[in-house]
Amino acid sequence: MISDINIDNTACFLERLKINITANSHPPIEIIGEQQQNIFIFHSQRFGFDNRFRTSFTLLGKTFSSVEQFFIWQKARFFGDLEIAEEVLMLDNPIAIRRIGKRIRGYNQIEWNSVRNKVMYTGLWAKFTQNTQLFNQLRATGNGLIAQASASELYWSNGVCPKSARLKDPSQWEGENYLGKLLMELRSEINTSIY
Repeated sequence: MISDINIDNTACFLERLKINITANSHPPIEIIGEQQQNIFIFHSQRFGFDNRFRTSFTLLGKTFSSVEQFFIWQKARFFGDLEIAEEVLMLDNPIAIRRIGKRIRGYNQIEWNSVRNKVMYTGLWAKFTQNTQLFNQLRATGNGLIAQASASELYWSNGVCPKSARLKDPSQWEGENYLGKLLMELRSEINTSIY
């Protein structure tokens, strides 16, 4: 069940953050897990929880079209490839952005792994605190488990196909689900800030 949102506290928090952007986002799909837990699944860029979902937000003096754009821009900057960073800012197609991110000069996977979660969290924070609809969708997940369903992505997602019966049993997930974990961490931070 989606938990009730305290409208008065939420309105005050949104006002303090100057949130006014809305987006046409599909909310995550709620399923009941085998242990009767609420699980919220998203699996494509139509879902607002996906880092490829297009909604603008401003961070570090720049306006981004998606968390994917912010993430790849930061990756390029981290490795000092300012040319790729500038190219990323000129694109808004997440697939093209991801493709250009593979051309970052000086890229080192071990170094990037040490900061990637913080970079992703920072982008998620900006996206969800600057967009009313996404902010409310995240809060509406209550204490439920949030997961990106993708059989091809094992770090950011749960490693399970969106139509698999294994979605209901997190012990059968093959992926790390770090995007879901970061969203749950953000939800917790937002809820703590409101109350």
